[in-house]
Amino acid sequence: MFEFKIGVTANEHDKFVQNHPLCNLLQSSSWAKVKDNWGSEIVGVYEDGILIASSLVLIRPLPLKFSMLYTPRGPVMDYTNKELVAFFLKELKKFGKKHRALFVKMDPTIHYNDFHLGEEKTLNPQAQMIIDSLAASGAKHQGLTMAMDATIQPRFQANIYKEDFSDELLPKSTKKMMKQAQKKGVTVKMGHTELVDDFAKVIELTTERQNISLRNSEYFKKLLNIYPDSSFIMLAEVNLKERYEETLQRYEKNKADLANLKENQVKKRHNLEELDFSLTREKNELEENIARSGDVAVVAGALAITFGSTSEILYAGMDERYKRYMPAYLTWYDAINECFVRGCDSCNMGGLEGSLNDGLIKFKSNFNPTINEFIGEFDLPVNGLLFKASEYAYKLRKQKK
Repeated sequence: MFEFKIGVTANEHDKFVQNHPLCNLLQSSSWAKVKDNWGSEIVGVYEDGILIASSLVLIRPLPLKFSMLYTPRGPVMDYTNKELVAFFLKELKKFGKKHRALFVKMDPTIHYNDFHLGEEKTLNPQAQMIIDSLAASGAKHQGLTMAMDATIQPRFQANIYKEDFSDELLPKSTKKMMKQAQKKGVTVKMGHTELVDDFAKVIELTTERQNISLRNSEYFKKLLNIYPDSSFIMLAEVNLKERYEETLQRYEKNKADLANLKENQVKKRHNLEELDFSLTREKNELEENIARSGDVAVVAGALAITFGSTSEILYAGMDERYKRYMPAYLTWYDAINECFVRGCDSCNMGGLEGSLNDGLIKFKSNFNPTINEFIGEFDLPVNGLLFKASEYAYKLRKQKK
């Protein structure tokens, strides 16, 4: 017999989610602290005293003392158990009525398709049955949307699984870019809150370039402090002063070699003149970069959080002025690898457009990701009379963003 409980403890909920196949960071109890502009509650279902379904529920106030409920990447349960699904949704609806909710929004981490780029899609044979089961329990499916901004969480993501990540499995082009970055003096260090200010500057440059809105240093500190032991920043740097001194030595030696050439050494003169042109350009560029960035330039960064067997690279950016140094390749490689070192089985590189023809997939494909396509969002109407109006208003609000 099922028993619904409001107020499942954070510890019990987290242990359940971390060990569940549908484990996701957004269902960690601490995510409520991240989304502290929402109210929150943890609800669950017990059978014979054992927790078998659980969900962090975020509660957003709406005008006229109404609210909307959202269970990010949840609820977490066995969706093949139709009786459990029906019971949980029935109780969620009752819970929603206590909060004068118009609807409960859900986007469980049920995969619809999984595939590598260029390979045939692997359809989850249970996906349609789960969609039908949720619909039979009163939830309205918002469809297999393709645009990334059509849903709160992306319906497509690039996810790297541990078994697909190794130096041997990386594309040759990726390894070439990583070697190029190392050759140009890019180094990567790992840290925590002490790196936030430098990381935030890189993200700010990224947002300006892409004309998107990400986050600021205070938000990044907040994330790192909420997940102190499971979060980290990877930061790529170039010691411009050292690189300049090395380039200057090569430049001066090449000048001396040119001056000492005999007139009949035509081929060697041509090679040295080409090298002179290259070193002159490098020297001048480094002088400009030092004047702008100082002796050491922060050129790329990534912020990741692990939870259970999963991990997420939530934010990443690069200073476009140092794009030629290829710093993002080393940064992402080290961040992904660190997640696996910490015991994770997967590392989510973030959302994608369903068309898979945007700039995001072009870079992320360098790391051999699996594309996860989820079944999408569901709305569980709580106030039948006002739900349609609220659904229209919600979609209108998203279109304006």
